[in-house]
Amino acid sequence: MTTFSFSLQTGETGPLEKGSEPDRLRIPIPCHTPILSEGDQVLVGTKIAIANHDGSGDMHAPMAGIIQDILPYSMLIKVNGKDRAKTKKAPSADGAPLKEWLRDMGAQVKNIDKAPILIINAVPPEPGISIYDPLLRDYRKTLELGLETVQRIVKPSKMFLVAAKGNRANAFANCTVMHVAPTYPNGIDEMVIKAVTGQEVLPDAPPDDTVILSVSDLYFIGRIMETGRPLTETIMTIGNRNYLIRVGTPVGFLAEQAGATVQPGDRIVMGGPMRGLTAINLEQGVGKDTTGLQILRKDESLKTTDNFCLGCGECERHCPARIMPGMISRCAEFKQFKRAEDFHIHSCIECGICGYWCKAQRPLLQYIRLAKYELALLRKDETPSDMIVQAETGQAGEKE
Repeated sequence: MTTFSFSLQTGETGPLEKGSEPDRLRIPIPCHTPILSEGDQVLVGTKIAIANHDGSGDMHAPMAGIIQDILPYSMLIKVNGKDRAKTKKAPSADGAPLKEWLRDMGAQVKNIDKAPILIINAVPPEPGISIYDPLLRDYRKTLELGLETVQRIVKPSKMFLVAAKGNRANAFANCTVMHVAPTYPNGIDEMVIKAVTGQEVLPDAPPDDTVILSVSDLYFIGRIMETGRPLTETIMTIGNRNYLIRVGTPVGFLAEQAGATVQPGDRIVMGGPMRGLTAINLEQGVGKDTTGLQILRKDESLKTTDNFCLGCGECERHCPARIMPGMISRCAEFKQFKRAEDFHIHSCIECGICGYWCKAQRPLLQYIRLAKYELALLRKDETPSDMIVQAETGQAGEKE
C-alpha cells in the first residue's frame, strides 16, 4: 500500500511554542449564536457568541479588534489592539455551578458529570499528533489544577491515566496508569474506555459511570482557573513542532509561518491524517478542537473515486467496530440512509481506517459522515414540533 505508519509513539518533542499573531481571525461558530454585530469593537476575552448545545463552550475573542463580517458559520475579526477584558473569578461552589462557569468561559464540559470513574486520555489521537507530550512534561501544575477542578464536578472514586506504551506517562495523585498498544486507533475515546472498563460504547455516548477527558482538556481547564480568562486558544502539531494557536487563525497563515507553500490541488487538513477535515479555503480559521495541520500534496494524496464497491471485505477485516463500512457507504451513496442503521452505522467511531484499506479508493468515511448527518436531520423532522421547542428551551416533561 504505502509507507504510512499507524504508530502513536511520539518520542521526545520540543517545548510548546506560541504561534504568531495574524492580522485577521476567522472564528468558527458552527453551533453558536452571535451576540454582537458587525462594526463592534471587542477586547481579548470578550464573549462574541453563545453555544446552542448544552455543554458546549461559549466563544470569546482571542484578540482585540473590530468585527468585520458575520456569516452563518464564522465571524471575521480585524485585529487592531491587545486590550483585555476583565478577569472572572471562579465560583467557590462545586458541581453544577462550577461546570456552568467553565462552559461560560469557553470550556467543553458536555461529558463532565458526576461519575465513579474518571479517565485521562494521554494517548495521541492520531499518528503524527504529539500535543500531549509537552503538556505532560512542562505544564504539570496547570494539568494538576485542571484535574482538581474536574474532580470537584465528577467526584470520582477511581482515576486512570491511559498512555501509549513508550510515551511519557507520569501519574497524578491517586491515579492508576494504564498502557495501550501504541497503534492507531487506540487513542480514540471509545477505544480507551473499552481498554479501561471493558465496555463498548457508542460515539459521544460514554457510560453513565465513566467520564473521559484528554490531557489538553485538563490543560485548558487549568489555564482558565489560573488566569480567570476564557478559552481562546488551541494546541496544534504543525510539522514536528507543537504550538499554542489562537482560535480563528487562518490555515493559510499557519502554513506560511511554517514555511510551506500551498499549490493548486493541494489540500490543507485540519486535524490528523485519518480523521481530519479539509479546509474549504486558506482563510478558514482553526477551532478549539483542531489538533494539527497537514498538507496533502496533489501528487501524493489518495485519489478518491466513485468506483463501485468490489466486495473484497478489506474494510470489514480492519474495522475496530466490527461493522460493514462497504455496505453503509452503498446505503449513503444511493440515499438509503435509514437502511444504514440496519448495518449499525451508529457504532462507527469514524477512525477512517476503512477508507485507507479500500482497494476501490471509495470515500468511505465521508459517506458514513454524510449518512449520520442525514439521519440526524430525519430524526429532527420526525420529532413533533412541540417536543423540539421543549427540548430547545429545557422545558421537556413540564406541564403548563
